[in-house]
Amino acid sequence: MITVLGAGNIGFAIIDDLYKDFDVAAVDVSKKALDKLPIEKKYLGDVVKNKEIIERSDLIISALPGSIAFDAISKLLKMGKNVVDVSYMPEDPYAFKRIVEDNKLFLIPDAGFAPGLSNIISGYLYKTMKKIEKIEIYVAGLPLKKIPPLDYTITWNVEGLIDEYTRKARYIKNGKIVSIDPLENIEPFCISSIGSFESFYSDGLRTMLKTIKIKNIFEKTLRYPSHLEKIKLLKEMGYFSTDEIDGCVPRELSIKLFKKLEIETEDISILLVRGFAKNTKDVFVYDKYDKEKHMTSMSRMTGYTAAIISRIALENEFKGIMPPEKLGFDKKLYEKIKNEMKKRDIFLNETI
Repeated sequence: MITVLGAGNIGFAIIDDLYKDFDVAAVDVSKKALDKLPIEKKYLGDVVKNKEIIERSDLIISALPGSIAFDAISKLLKMGKNVVDVSYMPEDPYAFKRIVEDNKLFLIPDAGFAPGLSNIISGYLYKTMKKIEKIEIYVAGLPLKKIPPLDYTITWNVEGLIDEYTRKARYIKNGKIVSIDPLENIEPFCISSIGSFESFYSDGLRTMLKTIKIKNIFEKTLRYPSHLEKIKLLKEMGYFSTDEIDGCVPRELSIKLFKKLEIETEDISILLVRGFAKNTKDVFVYDKYDKEKHMTSMSRMTGYTAAIISRIALENEFKGIMPPEKLGFDKKLYEKIKNEMKKRDIFLNETI
């Protein structure tokens, strides 16, 4: 049995992909979210409350918010469970290295869109391009049309979104890890077939800072022009601060207010990974809202990637910490992932 922790948009997409081929259960603290699922095994509560269900599971897929994912994964590993995780948790997944290896388990962290699919493609370029010197990653999850007041709508975890603007962004420049405020450098970026955007450094490299030995690599997130200046103002005014003011924590209030941006609308996902060697190779992905299933593109990109990775994990005898880029290191696994994505109408287009 596969158990999915978290039945929000991402968890729903994971279950949508898996439930026809596997015995799937879901655990969530929201009855409303569970009621929407097309499966019978639905359990209200958290990991501790549903310990019996967890113990009967062959694989756990965590689609929890990053703020609680580390503690939940720690509990799961201590229970002897293999885990595929899509959270954007701030902690280093290699902190679990000892418990994973001692118990002969596997943990696949960051198994979503970006990080996730972006890692897989980066790993593929790193291993297949001779004398590769640089990798650039550009990623976006946006409403198809601008939605005021921030020209944005939230299609994933609100806490993760705020973390993206507040957490230091790390990248490799001239062989050294650099850490900067993500909103320090806002630059224009254009994709000729789609439009104009603004880009900012985001902390999406994560495990690749250790696993990909390259002179230069970075990830930048794209937003519609004007969005980042508004976010920068909110940040400078202290709306994302965790310091209590008159009994109120600004970040907690902002999370509640940002939830108003969870508007059901058509969205798009963009992923461009560029490898630089003698030639330049691009892998480009563009995906849109699924009108038939009423499923956001962000859910498709994140949930379907996690589901495909989970399928592969069950087919192979993985052990230890297995970040997604290591799947990309294996050309056969990369081609399998590429083909599986194609079956779900998500296309990894390569150009040189």
